[in-house]
Amino acid sequence: MKKTLLFLLLLLPLVAVAQNSDQAKYLKGAVPVENGFVVFRQHYDCTGKSQEQLRQALLKYVDEQIVHGANALPQARLTDIGDTTGYIAASIEETLYFRRSAWVTHSTRFYYQLVLSPRDGGFDIEMRRLHYLYEEAANAGAHVSDLPAEEWITDEEALNRHGQLTRLAGKKFRRFTIDRKDEIFYGAAQAAGADRRARVVEEY
Repeated sequence: MKKTLLFLLLLLPLVAVAQNSDQAKYLKGAVPVENGFVVFRQHYDCTGKSQEQLRQALLKYVDEQIVHGANALPQARLTDIGDTTGYIAASIEETLYFRRSAWVTHSTRFYYQLVLSPRDGGFDIEMRRLHYLYEEAANAGAHVSDLPAEEWITDEEALNRHGQLTRLAGKKFRRFTIDRKDEIFYGAAQAAGADRRARVVEEY
């Protein structure tokens, strides 16, 4: 019994370190702001792939998995398929779930623009113009708030004075937005057959 207790006590610091490491990707600097606007960008290398090969693969991914994805809403659509330029752009409306079960559903409508720029040997992907329509239940009906990302998930808005995530803007909107961005970017990398090392890429 004493050995088991000692083992658990020794394990606690490791669990705390793991939790802190998991949280780190949501903290200071995780939401880039350019000229006053939230913009996520990444580049992926796809050695040996032509621009047209990448355009076709990425177009299929965006159309099937994002525009017509499981959580897509009616306004989601492709806006540019870049036959000549190679660019792919989509205007997305989808449901971003914070919690979903048989008894409780907590979500927001999530809007953003997705732009992909394939070229020989790789592609860039950008998520911009993010905002949310959030319906918060009230005693006498529901109140709907239109929340631009710039006023809601930036460091200034979603982190407290200790640099930790705030309850609603941070732990829900900021964290789930970053997770969704990662999911979309990594899905695009997989669809394009990006180099293995592209699993961890630098934002530029």
